[in-house]
Amino acid sequence: MRPAPALTRLPDFPFLSPLPAGSSARHGQVTLRRLFWLRWALLGGQALTVLVCEPIAGIRLPYAPLLVVLGLQALFNLLTGLRLRQHTRRNSAPGEAELMGQLLVDLTALSAILFYTGGATNPFVSFYLPGLAIAAAILPWRQVIALALYALACYTVLLIEYVPLDLHNPDNAVNYHLAGMWLNFVASAVMIALFVARLSGVLRQREAQLNLAREQLLREARVEDLNGQAAAVAHEIGTPLATLAVIAGELRADASAPGRGATAISGYLADLQTMEQQLALCRSILARLREDPATLAPQRIDGWLPAFAERWQLRHPNASLQAVATPGAGAQAVETARVGQILTILLDNAARSQQAAGRGAQPLQLQIAMAPGNTAPWLSFRVADHGDGIPEALRGQLGETPVASQHGGQGIGLYLAQSAARQMGGELAWHDRPGGGTVAELRLPALSTLSASAAPAATAPSAL
Repeated sequence: MRPAPALTRLPDFPFLSPLPAGSSARHGQVTLRRLFWLRWALLGGQALTVLVCEPIAGIRLPYAPLLVVLGLQALFNLLTGLRLRQHTRRNSAPGEAELMGQLLVDLTALSAILFYTGGATNPFVSFYLPGLAIAAAILPWRQVIALALYALACYTVLLIEYVPLDLHNPDNAVNYHLAGMWLNFVASAVMIALFVARLSGVLRQREAQLNLAREQLLREARVEDLNGQAAAVAHEIGTPLATLAVIAGELRADASAPGRGATAISGYLADLQTMEQQLALCRSILARLREDPATLAPQRIDGWLPAFAERWQLRHPNASLQAVATPGAGAQAVETARVGQILTILLDNAARSQQAAGRGAQPLQLQIAMAPGNTAPWLSFRVADHGDGIPEALRGQLGETPVASQHGGQGIGLYLAQSAARQMGGELAWHDRPGGGTVAELRLPALSTLSASAAPAATAPSAL
């Protein structure tokens, strides 16, 4: 089968979950969720440290103010969880000011804890740095600078004002400080590795998604250009078609007039009738340009398929088509305008491929069935031919770029068909047919799962 001429437009931690493809609102929600879960982890670590500090390290802490600070942090995080649910319900995104406020609260709470646990002499004072690293990953540089200045001011105050640590054995102060520095390094490294590195991966993922979106926009722009050309060509060929229809009608009338007897043209009566039929078909295709596919109600496959097969048979009177749909697939509704255009392109390709291989007498097969999917069943439209097949090197290009046809086409049919299929949430694929030939498969989600934002495509004749 070769490209045919056609024109259509057709167990993981919650804060480590990868960013799904979606809007910037979803990205902001994921960032806030990661801050939410990270704060719970830090609160757990801080509470554990407060509980074991005196029994293990012999350090007496002012429990009353520390528990107040931890309680306020927990309350704030509960409010953050409610705010996160509100964003999810509204599909809104936390702004940069809200994210900055979250980090500002964390820096303030850290400063309060450090104030009651030795101030700048506490080895965990460098915990300011992971917080600033997180800010640098999610906020603009101006807000990062503001947070850095705030952290610097807090650190400076802790150099002067703080509550000294009360050690049972002051001689072990150096050892305690070294052990605290080691724990601080481990905790900081884990935070940076789990949060900042993950956010960097998310940013790379979003960049890749943006690149894919740019490529899709370029493809859509090319499709729009081709559709504009199609409309112009359809307008221009309307008058020549009408003229040919008049001439063919007059010749057919002369050939069939009983009073003229046997004439030279009477032997072409069947051909003239076929010519009139094909011209009428061309006019009906042009008339469909005036139809808006968005206003056409979806139809059940079992009611639409016989009429579609009959219309396609008129386009190829020398070919035969066997079109069947399973009961489950026949009960499904489809957008007949775009699905019909895609299938017409695939069937045209198949018919020309069989004709070129000298097997034009064998019937084409169109089979429609339900296929299993990851979340919901798909509709599978399989067009099988008995042609020479598609070379492996060429198969990867079909649908991705216009490919020159060996049967007289301009090579844009499958490119536009693939574009239309993707707009509907599906795709085209090609497989080798057992026994020789090719199977072209159109896979579409059920109509209820089609993208509501998919722009309807303009209907155009197979003219290029």
